[in-house]
Formats: sequence, structure tokens, C-alpha cells
Amino acid sequence: MAAPLSVYIDADDVKARLAAMGLTDEPLAHAAQRWYLSWVSFTINHPPFAIGIAAWMEAVAALREGLLPLGWTRSDEKNYALVIHPDGSMAINIASGDMGTGIPTANVSNRAPKGVSTADAISVNQVQLELDLPVPDMPHVRGDEGPLTWFLLLHRAGSEVRCELSLPSQISADGRITRWQERIMLPSIPLDGAEVEIVAPVGPDLDIDVKRKA
Repeated sequence: MAAPLSVYIDADDVKARLAAMGLTDEPLAHAAQRWYLSWVSFTINHPPFAIGIAAWMEAVAALREGLLPLGWTRSDEKNYALVIHPDGSMAINIASGDMGTGIPTANVSNRAPKGVSTADAISVNQVQLELDLPVPDMPHVRGDEGPLTWFLLLHRAGSEVRCELSLPSQISADGRITRWQERIMLPSIPLDGAEVEIVAPVGPDLDIDVKRKA
């Protein structure tokens, strides 16, 4: 039987829930800002199909830059880009969300259909959460191994970017997420014409040994 959906809205509740996960909203917000800035940097001369890909790539890089210094690790297994908690219990994926993103009373889903890797991740979520939910007829391969995979959903809506960090528990056969176990509403990013400041993460200095090829 499916567990009831938990939605975190109040700022203090959101802060406490993120803290329990070893997170703050800062690296999540930086990922959302980089995602938006990538979108608006494109012109009509860029190939349209490249916009979404480039924005997603920037968001993934920004999230990793914020979390890797805190002990998180990156994974690109099967070209499925994740950042994984230090204890391996959870991972975060990034996706564009639909109009319901960041609205606690709305139904929300991913904007574009997802493939086998997402279906596999959600099947792991189902097993680990012990949910009695139907699994779509898709070629899952991961079984019950792996972390719980959360989604950082991002959506441009008029004068703001809405964001949420949410835990999916069911996906349809056409690749749409249809059920969530938890939704954490993150502060929206206003787009009022002001410049968005991106602060580069502070990391250790690296000594790189450069050698000439023989």
C-alpha cells in the first residue's frame, strides 16, 4: 500500500528536512541559477535542441561543484548523471519539471519523458520504500540495489524559476513520473531583471603534474 505523500512547504520545515539529508538549499539554488543563465545565454542562432541539453549540463556541473567538496561523489554509470550522498543512501538527479513544479497543491511531473535508467532508479525507490505500487513494463535491470534517487525539478515560469527536491515512487510506461513519496518546496528564484550572481565553489588547490608525451 502506498505511503501518504509528504510535502514540505514552511521554510523551517524545509530547512530541517534538508539538514537531515546533509543538505542546505544553497547548492540546489546555485544549480537552478546556472540552469537558467544557460537558457537565457542562447540566441536564435543556436540549434534549438541544444538549449535544454546545455542548461541541464550546467545544472549538473553546478550541483556537483557545490556538493563534492562536502564529500558527495559523482556517478555517470550508463550515462545517468547523479551526485551521491557520502553514505551512499541517496542520489540526486536533475530534470526539467512541468508547470506543477514548486506548487505544493499541484500535480507535478517531469517535462520530458525519461528512459530506462530513470525507471530503474524509481524501481529501486519502490523496493527500498516498501511500496506496493505497479511497475511499468520496462526493461529494469538494477533490481533493489542502489540509493534512493531524488529529483531536483526546475521550471521557468514567467518572472521566476520554481524548484523542488522530490522523491519519485512511480513512473508510467511512457516515462512520466506519476507519484511522489516526498516533495520539498525550495525558494523560487525571482527573475526581475536583476543580475543573478553565481559564486564559484571554494575547493582545495590541486597540483597537476604535466609531462610531455614521449
